Amino acid sequence: MGEAVWQKVCDAAELAEGRMKGATLGEHEVVVCRTREGLHALDNVCTHAYAKMDEGRLRGVRLICPLHGASFDCRTGAVLGAPATVPLRTHEVREQDGAIEVRLRG
Repeated sequence: MGEAVWQKVCDAAELAEGRMKGATLGEHEVVVCRTREGLHALDNVCTHAYAKMDEGRLRGVRLICPLHGASFDCRTGAVLGAPATVPLRTHEVREQDGAIEVRLRG
């Protein structure tokens, strides 16, 4: 199994502070959030029930699921609010040459 590669999600100008963007990288769904603290990338499917996190809300560093309101810390993936009990997996993210790129973690 080879090393994971950086994959472009969007142009950096497309993602303002306080916004998020979902993307499909191969067969994997991710959501990238830009907060005051920087860029963060996580799995885009809620761990409680199937819902795309990029269809929810981003309030500061709190990522809120659109289905049942479960919330997660977008910096760490940690659960901040029920009904979820399992954290979201995080991924490496960077801004380089005007693009936002993600490297998936296994």
